[in-house]
Amino acid sequence: MDQLQIWPEGISEQEGLVTTGFTLEDAHGTRTRGWYRLPAEHCGAITESCDPFVLAAVFIAMGTPADLQVHGAVSPSLLKNLEEFQAIWHSWMPDRYQPVEIRAETEQETGPATGSAAVMTFSGGVDSSFTAWRHCTGHAGRQTQDLQAGVILHGFDIPIKSIEAFDHAFERSRIMLDSIGMQIIPMTTNLRGLGGLFDDCHGAILASSLSLLQNRFSIGLVADSAPYQVLVFPWALPYGSNPLSDRFLSSDAFTIIDDGSGTYRFDKILALSGWPEAMSNLRVCLGQDPLARVRNCCKCEKCIRNILIFRALELGLPVCFERDISDRQILRMSYTTPARFANYSRILEEAHRRGIRASWVRALRLSIFLNHLQLPFRRSKFLHRMLSRLK
Repeated sequence: MDQLQIWPEGISEQEGLVTTGFTLEDAHGTRTRGWYRLPAEHCGAITESCDPFVLAAVFIAMGTPADLQVHGAVSPSLLKNLEEFQAIWHSWMPDRYQPVEIRAETEQETGPATGSAAVMTFSGGVDSSFTAWRHCTGHAGRQTQDLQAGVILHGFDIPIKSIEAFDHAFERSRIMLDSIGMQIIPMTTNLRGLGGLFDDCHGAILASSLSLLQNRFSIGLVADSAPYQVLVFPWALPYGSNPLSDRFLSSDAFTIIDDGSGTYRFDKILALSGWPEAMSNLRVCLGQDPLARVRNCCKCEKCIRNILIFRALELGLPVCFERDISDRQILRMSYTTPARFANYSRILEEAHRRGIRASWVRALRLSIFLNHLQLPFRRSKFLHRMLSRLK
């Protein structure tokens, strides 16, 4: 089997920013650099371990396939967990991912950070906002963590070159986290472009970015976007971040926890409706223009779906949406997956339960009917694609 090599680099500082990373070298000598950059004030939180670099490269190694040789120290507990992580993804997608051996020059557990402080990735969307809110307000019950900071990633959903869009997203997120006593940490990284299918590897990228800060934190929270009720493996894939495999991205010193899968999106939005800063600054958009995405375009499928949830819950249109949607937009929606069909059906059920008789309800009912006519064909294509992965 081929071999990939990871060469860690030190920390450099320039103009108030610190940068660290690694070089990934393939069997042909081709080198690719992965890097992370954040304000210098957080330099003390950066680990000397190569654990984050291994997490960033594991999908590339499985997909090549190539054994991974690390020229540095890696936690043996992480290496143990990654064996199970690879077994899971190989069982789901045997044609795409093969288990590989990960070797390190030094196997050494990272000393745990003092205390049990937690950090999370924060996008400003419904799921991450709900995770921040419920832990900082004590509504997570016995699951409550000492959540102190949120990392907003530049280069994840907002391209690195879109500086203005990221600045807008950062400010909106800062307002939200400030209001509940959390620190915001901006981190720029090129891991998304390093290689690997993003639909599959984005959970590992999130874990890598959080584990980089394990000198200060011992727990990393990743907000789940899908409730347990829809996680039917492997048919619900791709869920590159999920509560089954993500926990194996942990080491003894740094634990990755998926958060929020026990709560439906309806209940998350209902909880967030009492948080004024969230209602003004939520960022849910998946539009093509990064800047319009930060402002919520009110045109894309995700914007429409969230606006309809607010309507079904009788919460009105929050300030984070600059304009409302029309019945015509609802009628023109196309549900490309059975999961989306289920989402809109649940919105309609909630509207009926509350006795809402507005024109948008009739438009949604007709939209669901029209899409239902095409659903068997789409489901057939979806199942064929899933079955082809298992051959």
